[in-house]
Amino acid sequence: ILNPQSSILNPQSSILKTNTNTRTNTNTNTMTVMISLTTFPKNNTLLSSSPTNRESRRNALLRRTRRRRRVFTQSSSSPKGTASFTSTTKGGKKGKSGAAFMTHTVFDYEAKERARSASKWINNWKQNYGPVSIELIGKYIFSIATEACMIGLVLFAMDVALTAVTGGGFGNATSSAAVGTSKAAVKAAASAAAAKAATMTKIRNVFLFFFFAFLALRSRTFSILDASRPKLITEIKMKEQRKRPEWTPPAKVFPVVWISIAFLRSISSILVYEQVGKLFCFPIMCLVLHLSIGDWWNFVTNKEKMLGVSAVGVLFVLSSAWFAIYQYYWVLPTAGFVLMPLGIWLSIATALVWSIWDINKPRMRLWPTKTL
Repeated sequence: ILNPQSSILNPQSSILKTNTNTRTNTNTNTMTVMISLTTFPKNNTLLSSSPTNRESRRNALLRRTRRRRRVFTQSSSSPKGTASFTSTTKGGKKGKSGAAFMTHTVFDYEAKERARSASKWINNWKQNYGPVSIELIGKYIFSIATEACMIGLVLFAMDVALTAVTGGGFGNATSSAAVGTSKAAVKAAASAAAAKAATMTKIRNVFLFFFFAFLALRSRTFSILDASRPKLITEIKMKEQRKRPEWTPPAKVFPVVWISIAFLRSISSILVYEQVGKLFCFPIMCLVLHLSIGDWWNFVTNKEKMLGVSAVGVLFVLSSAWFAIYQYYWVLPTAGFVLMPLGIWLSIATALVWSIWDINKPRMRLWPTKTL
């Protein structure tokens, strides 16, 4: 009824002329609407569709009409859907006060506009980028979990083998052979056992060093994805095809840095192993998880060449690296400090990846979609 665009209260209507004025008080956040309302008779002959005597009916209706002028005031403190008003007669005398129930408030209109804008944005997003592919996300998670589990099984098997070699071999046999001999013979046997144990420790540490170096450089061997690193020539060609920031390090720096980090990973992991006493432990498995996420990131970046997904994925690589550093530091602070250059380098690499994604227009999507 209060809609100024309705056919009954339309100022341009040939049936009924109304006077509608609207003013807004910006200081009190109130809206005042002055509407000339018409009280129609109970039997509204205005709705008759017959063209005969239409003019006489209209004149009779207007004569019987009782006009009143009501001032409606809506404020933020009024209940939703209501507006207080005070009616005045045509002569200016004050009439009755009350409340008018309104179909929509200003806040309802603003909420509908926000919902309409959000719906438009979502539709454009789906049209330009496509829906998120749950299948690809499941594939990525499965590949990371599979690689971490396979490396964990290898670590568990190595624990069993090292326990059998170092625990059941030299020390017990030497002690049993020295029973019943002189003190000098016992001392000599103990010295020989200590020397053999030291030798075995050195051999074990050398073996573990190369094993962890292999994991750091070739962990993709256990991955179900093609996570091979790009060669130097390929890296130079990719640099020519993609825009990169001016502060990008030369391509020859990356292999040197990663080899150095592999050396630090090996040293820190050996320090953790000497403290914990086994390979299949939570701190080392955190490093294994970091390697698995890194192999997935290499697949997305170098094979699928999705810069947007790569930019998001490098955040997971960075967070997993710092989490592994924290776990190493919790076991042995020296091990954490030895592994810390990994987190520093990956922080620089994260800034580089996001810069490459930002300057290559149009920017690629940040999530895997069904339409690659």
